[in-house]
Amino acid sequence: MVQLAKEPQVWLITGALSGFGRIMTEHVLAQGDSCVATSLDPSALEDLCTQYGPKLLNLHLDVTRPSEVLAAFQAAKAHFGHVDIVFNNAGIGLSGIVESVPEEAARKLFDVNFWGSTGVTRDSVRFFREENGGRGGKLLVMSSSSGISGAPFAGYYSAAKHAVEGITTTVMREIKPEWNIHITLVEPGWFLTPIFRLPPERSFACPEVYGGETFKAARMASIKRPGDPVKAVALMYDVMQREKLPAHLPIGDIAIQSVRAVGRMWTKVAEEWEEECCKPEYGVAVPLNQVG
Repeated sequence: MVQLAKEPQVWLITGALSGFGRIMTEHVLAQGDSCVATSLDPSALEDLCTQYGPKLLNLHLDVTRPSEVLAAFQAAKAHFGHVDIVFNNAGIGLSGIVESVPEEAARKLFDVNFWGSTGVTRDSVRFFREENGGRGGKLLVMSSSSGISGAPFAGYYSAAKHAVEGITTTVMREIKPEWNIHITLVEPGWFLTPIFRLPPERSFACPEVYGGETFKAARMASIKRPGDPVKAVALMYDVMQREKLPAHLPIGDIAIQSVRAVGRMWTKVAEEWEEECCKPEYGVAVPLNQVG
């Protein structure tokens, strides 16, 4: 049986400057698709513009500015007519014990990793529903294994990713089936991307009371072999070609281990407290995640 060629798609990617975003941009274009690549420094993608010409729309985008997010979608529509898939990927890293990270640095992280991500998700849903010619669309949201289970030295990063998990799973339950909008949260483990090569203003020393830099070094040494981001991106791309998307895509050993560990933990909590805490006087209702 002859397999028909896939119809080229239009992707919109945030955080295309480096890491997963840059790799996905390259992969999408190599597959014959078109791409709206957005980043804080479009000049870094000029090589791809030269190679792919009009198939790549290279835009400046600061995801913390809602007007720029909206403008990116409008530019995508003007250039390509529609968008099939949004890769909501832009983010920054932050390393340090919770107690040692200044509040200003933590708030900046949330501005990008939570509020920026949420703004892109919100505008993706609106665009897919109202401006995409009735075709709906697919949304791939970058989370992390740290959004499944908290990671030492990455408390605020973990907290932001937990918030992304919470808001995205809520959106999944709010959207209507007839809109034909499909969303996947991707939760990578440890991968060799620039997000872990942090500048001094986003990397804070471990206080001696917590074990100092020796403890931090031991934590990093526990990563036996970081994953290959190129292979992870190829998997993400392949999954997004499926008609039915998974709600979650944990990639890598640490991500799968985290899912299993959290599942066991909550099962144990439910079993331990069900008899004492699940009495009628404490209320009876259909769980909110089953409503709708």
